[in-house]
Parts: sequence; structure tokens; C-alpha cells
Amino acid sequence: MTSISLQEGGAYQSLQMVLQDEFGIVIGEERQYALTAKLKPVISEFSFDSLDTLVGEMQNRDAVDLRNSVLHAITTYEDAWFEPPELFNLLDEYLLDEMLNRDRENYRIWVVGSGAGQLPYSLAMRIREAIKAQKSAPSISIEATDISDTLVHRATRGLFEDASMDGMVEPLKRKYMDEHDGQWAPVDDIKSMVTFSRCNLLEDFEDKGHFDLIICLDVLVYFSVPVKAQILDSFSTLLDPSGILVAGINEPILPFNKDFDMVRHDAGIFYRRKTL
Repeated sequence: MTSISLQEGGAYQSLQMVLQDEFGIVIGEERQYALTAKLKPVISEFSFDSLDTLVGEMQNRDAVDLRNSVLHAITTYEDAWFEPPELFNLLDEYLLDEMLNRDRENYRIWVVGSGAGQLPYSLAMRIREAIKAQKSAPSISIEATDISDTLVHRATRGLFEDASMDGMVEPLKRKYMDEHDGQWAPVDDIKSMVTFSRCNLLEDFEDKGHFDLIICLDVLVYFSVPVKAQILDSFSTLLDPSGILVAGINEPILPFNKDFDMVRHDAGIFYRRKTL
């Protein structure tokens, strides 16, 4: 098997330039180790022998699948059930009360960068538990998107090996997961709450309709200021007045968009769209 070199001279600097030119992603020297580790599976998947080869191929105009795989590898949150805990604390302590307001008819959630589906399915389980605890609730739907067609297909199938069950809460596993031939699948009641589709944040996505909550974790931090501002403008357009944006812990929003107010809650920080 060919040895893969991730640290050869000049390759990382070349990668930085290509990422900025292709995606508006700005990544400093301090992220070199973490970034090259994320790209190692992509290098193997496409049978490249070096980071230099990957960078060279990314500049081929026809290498759409490769560029999407690189963008996905860099920006996707690590797949695990009921992670990150900060989000689910915020859900339990604040967001669920707002979702289950009886004055609502429906509540729409968008999960950006949904990976193999653990995060949106986890949200659906926690929300379903809350719905059962009260007599009536609005219709709650989750739109989950990822740039990878492969992951969208995998998440839609909703089949998880034992190795993909890290973090699953045992009582919810018994209630909301079925086991078939060594694989676990969410029950139909959970799957019906989630719709998976492909979405690239660098393309126009304002036809998705309006949302009450957008969850975008550890994605915006990678983009340049102009690209980040453009994405946040689109989020603001898609959110209903007083709608909520939950971003990653290290992703400041307000310097790049003035349509949001930062809300500091005991359970965590989120951003609420200003009412006009």
C-alpha cells in the first residue's frame, strides 16, 4: 500500500490557497494538524498518494465530487448521538418550551451539516419525548442537509452499525430504535419527523422556505468574512421573525451580521433574529 504523506513541503500552504479560492475558507497554520487529519480519509478514498496530489486535482474544474468531499470533511461536525451536550442542554432548558407552545401550528428546524444523521435523529427522539409529556403540540419537522450525497443517502436509510451508536441513551434506544441483522434503525415515528437533502452553503438555498430554528455547528468558523456574512444574511432571510440560530461555541455571529441579538441563557448562548 502506498504511504500517504500529509506534511510534505508546501502542500499545506497550497491547500490553504485553494480552499480560499474555491470556497472562501480561510484556515491558519494552527489548524494544520487537525485539517490534514480530516483529509486523510479523502486522500485514501480517491487513491491519492499525497496531499499535493489532492490539491492539484482539486483545481480540475471537473473534480466536483472531490471538492465536495473536501468541503464536507472540513466542515462536518463529528457524528455522535446526543452531541454536543451544549445543544441538548439548551434544547431541554429553553428550546423545547418554545417549540411546544400550543399557540403554534407548526415548527420547522433546519440542521446544517447533518452527516450520517445522528444529530437530527437525536433531536427527533428528544422532541418526541417532550411531545408525549403534554396533551397537544404543534407539528414539528426537521430538515437535515449535508453537502455529501453519500451521507444524505446513508442518513435517509437510517441504518447504524454498533460502532456508530456512540452516545446513544439506552432508554431512548429501547423506545425509538429497532435492531435488524446487527444494525439499528430509528422507528418510523422518528424517521417521519426528519427529511434529508443535499445542500451546499456556497450555493443559493433561499428556496427552502422559512424556519423557526437553524442549527449550524462548527461550520461558519471555516469561511472567510465575506462568505460568512453572505451565509448569515441568507439564514436571517430564512428565519421567521424572532427565529433562533444556534451556532458552534467558537463561532461569533454579531460581528458579521446585525440582524441577530445574542441571548445568554443559563443553558447556553444562541442568537435570535430581530423583529422588524
